[in-house]
This record gives sequence, C-alpha cells and structure tokens, in this order.
Amino acid sequence: MNLLAKETVDELLAAMDTYKIIAQELIDKLILETDQPEKSEIIKGDYYLISNAELLNDNEFLTGNWYFDVHGEHCMFENVETGQQLEVSLGNIDNVGNVDPYFFYNFLKSTDHFKHLIQYFKNPFDDMLNLFEILAKRKVLIHIHGVEYRKI
Repeated sequence: MNLLAKETVDELLAAMDTYKIIAQELIDKLILETDQPEKSEIIKGDYYLISNAELLNDNEFLTGNWYFDVHGEHCMFENVETGQQLEVSLGNIDNVGNVDPYFFYNFLKSTDHFKHLIQYFKNPFDDMLNLFEILAKRKVLIHIHGVEYRKI
C-alpha cells in the first residue's frame, strides 16, 4: 500500500462512520424483526446474546432484503439485492463500530459509494491492517483486540 493522501484517509474514516451507522441500524432491525429469546437484555446492549432467531414477519429476510447470519462474536449482514456486506461485531453496543481489516475492505468493495477506495489496497487484509495500525499510532483509531479497531 502506498502512502495515502489526507483526502483519501478522510474518506476512509467517513466510510467507517457510515459503516457504524448502517451496522447499528441492522442490529436494531435484527432485534425488532426476530424472536430473540433474551430480547430485553439485548435491547439493553448485551449484543453477545443475539442469536439466529426466527424472523417474526414470516419472510425470508429482514426488511430491506437483508440476510443475516449470527456466528461466534459476529453477525454477517448481506443485502440480497445490492450485495452490500457488513460483518458486525457483537458483544455490546460499543462493539458495533469495530472494524476488522478484511471485513471493512468487503464493506468498501460492496458499497457503491465507497468501492472506488479499494484501489488503494492491493492486498486487502495486510494493506488495510497496515492502515489501521498507522491510524492507531496517530490516535485516530484504537486497537480493541485481535485485528479489530474502532475510531476514537
């Protein structure tokens, strides 16, 4: 990865903000539209309790044509019409904004407004992780655990 211009970094940071907004909207939709066994605790922010519960609307997808799959400490959302993908960290409400290098790359790649940004990442995981590490040293991101980071 070459050194990125300030404008490009700013655009990537704006994409992280957009990612977090969409991720929270999708988590809220998942909570409202599925029969979560521990819904009252989940509503309080205990997102680690979210499961692959049955949809309440007798449809195949969440409203807006969002497929979801809860696995481990993540939930993968994919819009079956647009192909947009978000892999959202569960845990608690703060974790929704966590970004993993490869999952964030996939979000950029699958989001029309941001897909032009993938041109800067020849090796999606390594180059994105390198950027996250640089931004953490600049105190723009904070390292959470593993390869997950979050905007400060």
